[in-house]
Amino acid sequence: MNLNPHSNKSVGFLLFAAGILLSVLLVGGLIWSDVEAVFYGLPHLTNDTFNGLYCPPLMTRSETANLRVTVRNETDRPIAPLIRVEMSAPGVMSSSREKTPVMEPGQSATLEWPVSDENIDLNFFIFAKAFRYPDYRTRLAEDTCGILVLDVPFINGNTLLALWLGVSIVSTLAGLWILEKHDTVVIHRSNMLAGFRAVAVAALLGVILGIQGAWFPGIAVLVVITLLIIVLLYFSFAH
Repeated sequence: MNLNPHSNKSVGFLLFAAGILLSVLLVGGLIWSDVEAVFYGLPHLTNDTFNGLYCPPLMTRSETANLRVTVRNETDRPIAPLIRVEMSAPGVMSSSREKTPVMEPGQSATLEWPVSDENIDLNFFIFAKAFRYPDYRTRLAEDTCGILVLDVPFINGNTLLALWLGVSIVSTLAGLWILEKHDTVVIHRSNMLAGFRAVAVAALLGVILGIQGAWFPGIAVLVVITLLIIVLLYFSFAH
């Protein structure tokens, strides 16, 4: 038995709204972790960054993951810069760990440090900052990142992230497909369909920026999504 058009439309709206809500929650959490990392209070030594610190965007409380620091020797002779990482910890003290890789000219080195529930602070986050100390023609530089930590049993952060993304994308696309097949929407509300597509694209862009740790443009995308949703709700109730 086929559902009537009004039921189809309601299902489409619900699927689309659920997908966008999941995306926005994910983007908000990922961006929040990076913003908190900036203002958490880890030492700030320089305004020069080296963009070599990688944190997994999402973890669960039961897992141990690794943050990585990649450094490269761009000089004409071997160097051994001190690499220090500060990580969050409950209370007022952060933990500090150091390594000193030896690199030939043109060579890069990737260092790893484990992070676990011992580094969780503010209930849902792990924060880290890496420092590359000066060596021959190599300046002091630093980088910062944050990790969102959720209490989800039996799976790790990568699996949770994949499931979260998959459900949100499938739900959003299924909702759009149903709405586009709805005659009333197609004939009388083509502008709203364009708005739905814009929200979906903005949500996907926000997820990408959140995973990459680009929190400033990510905030801008969240503002755009909020404004688009307000406009769509206005036209939905006005017509």
